[in-house]
Amino acid sequence: MADLNTQLARAVKTSAIYDLATCLPLALPGVAGLYLIVLDTLNGAAGLGGQVGELSPLAMMFVNFLGSLISIWAVIRLINPSWANGLTDIAVRTLFSIAMLNAIFNGVPGLISVLWVCEMVLLLGQAYFVHRVWSTQHAASLRSLRVPGFRGQVPAE
Repeated sequence: MADLNTQLARAVKTSAIYDLATCLPLALPGVAGLYLIVLDTLNGAAGLGGQVGELSPLAMMFVNFLGSLISIWAVIRLINPSWANGLTDIAVRTLFSIAMLNAIFNGVPGLISVLWVCEMVLLLGQAYFVHRVWSTQHAASLRSLRVPGFRGQVPAE
């Protein structure tokens, strides 16, 4: 069980590191605009189609907010890569993946498709270990509830 918890913690930390690497630049005003230009350039060089385009100051503020929240959430998971934080991250990644698919189907840069695949790999990896830990702990708790000596026996009336 300890090895399984270690694997879960590693999966949670891996997703947190990915989030910091991809989203911390978005949290910083000024840096976010440059980062989006770099991503747009990479997208064009890879021939993935679509374009980031110019963002209004209001849109950039929301980009900064989202980058800040994701970065803080990543730090929390690095400090405490627990089962609960892994499960919460699965829920967040599910919502983000749905939003990314919507964006992909509405013409955003093709690079988002690559990021969507990364999201799905991290989501499914964490889901696998969260499920394994839960199943193992659930089975252990059920075994502890069994009363010895009463297997299949009906109490006398």
